[in-house]
Amino acid sequence: MKKTNFITLLILGITVVLVVALASWRSIEKDIDKPMESTYENSNDLETNSTTPTSSIQEDISSNETGTEMENSNISNIQPASMSDALFIGDSRTVGIMEYAGLTEANYFCDVGMNVFKIKKECVSVPAVGKVTLDELLSNKKYGKIYVMLGINEIGYPFQSVIDKYSDLIEYIEVKQPDATIFIQANLHVSKKRSDSDSSVNNKAINKLNLELSKFANNKNIFSMDANCLFDDKDGNLSADKTSDNVHLYAKYYVEWGEWICKETAKNLRRTALD
Repeated sequence: MKKTNFITLLILGITVVLVVALASWRSIEKDIDKPMESTYENSNDLETNSTTPTSSIQEDISSNETGTEMENSNISNIQPASMSDALFIGDSRTVGIMEYAGLTEANYFCDVGMNVFKIKKECVSVPAVGKVTLDELLSNKKYGKIYVMLGINEIGYPFQSVIDKYSDLIEYIEVKQPDATIFIQANLHVSKKRSDSDSSVNNKAINKLNLELSKFANNKNIFSMDANCLFDDKDGNLSADKTSDNVHLYAKYYVEWGEWICKETAKNLRRTALD
């Protein structure tokens, strides 16, 4: 009897253990199947974070393009520069600018036959000022812009001596007028007729001189300006229909030249300001 009761209790105990084990296994199985909750509050957070840098780059590119467009627009639409603080230094071509271009606010230190070898020695009649030397003129008034165009009368002199004298002149102006912007104007070409018939004053020699003079420019306080594009024919000679003597322009073309000088000056000064 006691043996029978023991077996019965043993079976009952094993049954209870199996029931408890089975219940525990189902509970574990249920937890494994349950999907893991996201650690992001918004399921789109990961996508949003990954696209933010691209969006930022696109905005930067768009901003740069807009800035470039605005810069180009500002340069192309800029107002012509005033000549109220300008001084023109030169030979007979500059005399033509003084007399016909309409830039009456500027001062002019120029004369027919002027060259770099005598520019600092000569006394010149300056309208509204009187007869003065270049040193006197530069010592008694502060200029914002100084235009220099010399060289056509120097062709035939030893080339390097001309360049050295020109360099001395530019350095001299910088010392006398340290706040001024200097514009070196290229010498205008002569007509084909004059160029082909003159072994000295021809466009090959003028181009060589202009190229060397342009090297003085640093695009900061010294700029090079070349107006030959306004008056040349397709072969790079002064157009025959724009000159009466194969060297100098007809008076009406100096007006166009003066307007071009004002516009080019403004563009150069604007670029300097943007830099």
